[in-house]
Amino acid sequence: MEFCIKGLTGRVLGARVAVEAPQSISGLAAGLPGGDLDLRRMAQWAMNYLIRTPRPQWNYEPVFQCHPLRYPPVPDTHDVVVPCDTDARMNWEWYYMREVSGSDAGRGVEEGFHRRLLDYVQEDGAVLAHVGCYNEGDINTVYTDADRVYHVWGATKILHALAEDFRRTGHPQAKATARKIMLRLKKLAVYPRPDQCYFPAGMGAVKQDGAIIPNIWNQQPAPVVEPLVNYYLATGDGEALDFARAYTEGLLAGLQPGGIRIEPDGRVASNMCTDPDGATFPHSHVTMHVAWGMAHLGLLTGEPRYVDTARKIWDWMLSRGTGTGWFPAGPANCCETCMTSDMISTAALIARSGHPEYFDYVERYLRNYISNLQFIVTPEFAAYYRRLHADVGEEQIKAALAELERFQGGVIGGSGLNDWENDLLGGVSGFEMFGCCAPEGMRAIYTSWTNVIDRLEESPLGPAGVYVNLCLSRESPWGQVVSFFPDAGRLTVRVGAKVRERFFLRPPHWAEREQVRVFVNGTSLPVQWSGAYVRFDGAAPGDELTITYPLIAFTHEADGHWKKYAPEVKLKFEWLGNMVVSAEPPARRTPLFTGRPRQLPVPPTGAS
Repeated sequence: MEFCIKGLTGRVLGARVAVEAPQSISGLAAGLPGGDLDLRRMAQWAMNYLIRTPRPQWNYEPVFQCHPLRYPPVPDTHDVVVPCDTDARMNWEWYYMREVSGSDAGRGVEEGFHRRLLDYVQEDGAVLAHVGCYNEGDINTVYTDADRVYHVWGATKILHALAEDFRRTGHPQAKATARKIMLRLKKLAVYPRPDQCYFPAGMGAVKQDGAIIPNIWNQQPAPVVEPLVNYYLATGDGEALDFARAYTEGLLAGLQPGGIRIEPDGRVASNMCTDPDGATFPHSHVTMHVAWGMAHLGLLTGEPRYVDTARKIWDWMLSRGTGTGWFPAGPANCCETCMTSDMISTAALIARSGHPEYFDYVERYLRNYISNLQFIVTPEFAAYYRRLHADVGEEQIKAALAELERFQGGVIGGSGLNDWENDLLGGVSGFEMFGCCAPEGMRAIYTSWTNVIDRLEESPLGPAGVYVNLCLSRESPWGQVVSFFPDAGRLTVRVGAKVRERFFLRPPHWAEREQVRVFVNGTSLPVQWSGAYVRFDGAAPGDELTITYPLIAFTHEADGHWKKYAPEVKLKFEWLGNMVVSAEPPARRTPLFTGRPRQLPVPPTGAS
């Protein structure tokens, strides 16, 4: 049997059925499976990071520079990379992780944290902060209020967070402040034409008198489109949507002098980063931050050029990675969780725009990287840390591990092809808790959670109804989604108590259609297809809707941009469905792939 397995670089070999599709099933009353990922548990652990890493004595300043394998792991100083970067990224995650986890913990810390971000916002909507995050390698500079500049990066992220605040609370001040930030950003833009604009400084900072501050980030475009779209969806402010269109059109036209150029095939031209052979390319994360907004704008407006361009950029970035969730950040010997999260966000929007196989890529990256990289101080880690620092006294070790417990639930950045330490690529940035990656990994949890199940009006995916897109478990207003992975290819939805809807359940793109089975309340029925989905008409409250399909296994000989740094490494993965179960060569220290979905312990009191 031939299987069509998409989204992987290199070669796929030996694809075969590993677990046959169940031909009969028991109802959920017989017992729920417990072997798959728990998104709610992941979010509860993330709440631990959000609550415990801000430092109240410094106006709830969090930490960018956490090094879990070093002693001491965290500098006991102000962190100059934090303002309008680490804190601005974390600012979103309070809304997201609280929604997924259902936790009511840490309300006082959250309020203080949001106030911290509003302190950057001036009466005219300007967002002022120093340039520490633009000079990440210079951590010893001491900045003062005189060093504050217009912070474009921070402004976009605070705008996005205020949209989330208004969506959830309806606070008029959140909407008013967001509009001020939007209008001040618009004032920075140059409009050669009424329908096209750009920022002369790109995503870089601007002096308060309007002069550009030269920096390597100037050539990268500002990630303004997604915040503008989010603000529009929360408030209905059409001026923001027009601004998002104009900025996207300016980007496609290559208007910014010295900015990136998007080629017709999706390649992005920039000389920000350089390979060992002298080839140049852009910073992957900030490029995909822009593609993410472009994809969302295209889905919202129905403009195919935007989605098509975002998809081509995504596919080009995929060709540089492995397909497991590893992508080159800038140089090809380092992966950033920020980038993996961007690929997840963008893939979900491309999927919703009529390419549902991209939902499988969302699931792959969550399973193989985001979930596996969520940091917990396990007994195994504590023993590892003690071995690394055998020359340090036990009291100091205990203090260091207690400090690291505050960072539990964040997502590691700088991971490797097969491990946390990045051994195969020289250990570059391996096993780091970057203040950018830790919260961006939480966004990946939220994106996955929101895309498990959703009710859609008529869309590129099909008629109006409830769509189940990912084989992940989740409680929702429309019903309870239950994954039986990795023991079987089975997905069941128990319809909500007051729900009468048409349901659409999606098997993975690699599942052979003739092998898919359908059950309603345990009774086998003929399969009714609607595009890539199995359609269930007339579902009633309490009904159990099930699809089953064979789980496949295969070997994947990976390709990707990393070969420029390690051409001698022959990388091979063994897969079960959308999960990597093993890697060759195996990890030398902390393996990324363990053969089973990761099961997290109960989070500490105060997080859940």
